[in-house]
Amino acid sequence: MDTLKLEQILNYNFKNKSLLEEASNLSERLISFGSSTIDFLVSKMINEDLFLNSNPFADIELINRLSNLIKSDDYLLARADKIHLDEVIYDKKIELLKSIIAAYLLDSNDILRIESWLNIFDAIVFNLDTKDNYAKEIYLWNKRKYKELPKIIFDNNKVILKLNEIDNEFVAEGNTKFIALNEASKLAYKYLEDNNLLLKMTDIVGYPDQDKCINQLQELFVKGFINEPVYRIAMKGNTNGIDIWKCRITIDGYKESFSAEDTSKKNAKRIVAFQMLKYIMDLN
Repeated sequence: MDTLKLEQILNYNFKNKSLLEEASNLSERLISFGSSTIDFLVSKMINEDLFLNSNPFADIELINRLSNLIKSDDYLLARADKIHLDEVIYDKKIELLKSIIAAYLLDSNDILRIESWLNIFDAIVFNLDTKDNYAKEIYLWNKRKYKELPKIIFDNNKVILKLNEIDNEFVAEGNTKFIALNEASKLAYKYLEDNNLLLKMTDIVGYPDQDKCINQLQELFVKGFINEPVYRIAMKGNTNGIDIWKCRITIDGYKESFSAEDTSKKNAKRIVAFQMLKYIMDLN
């Protein structure tokens, strides 16, 4: 492995090159230490920065789900790719991420940089599914509109929140970083609401279009407006030598589902997608 390239990717020159060499060789010692570091950071952030004391968001099942999500292979693989470890290794990227975390911490003692690599706080904000999660709403609003997260300054448990192209600053304090962020986000949400600036589904995909409805639903899912549409397609039978296909669509969070039959699988899917899209937009 090219250790010079690795330093360039990390934008950090190791003082102890033997640590870098050991990390590039994926030593079990560093992988284990890196894994323990991740466990510590996830636990610290969930228990101190988010759910301290009697935080109304604190729920054991939810905390365990968030913890498992951040430590999952899928999440760690995505973070390894985000810091471009794929440029120096094809497989075993998770092992390299863990060993690099350990080596970097031992060499620099800079825990904040590791937190930024893992992006734990923002990941939890995005995956905390409660109706009072204003932080998620503001994250999504800024990301949908500007393809980036809002500007946030933390000063202990005080938060200053700024949205693109809006002069106002939204400031709040709380017992934890998340409570402070959520309170500031609540102020921002109220501002957007009062000034008719909240994004609607039609702002993202326009009105339901029979030719584009499948893609419209998918875009609403990608932009965080809805859960992923699930299509179930099966052959219902055969009439005069022509196959009849049945398609059913469901979306978590919506009571209604829709079914349609057609001689074309694609047409059956398009019919139910259009019905679901109209239903969702009528509700919103």
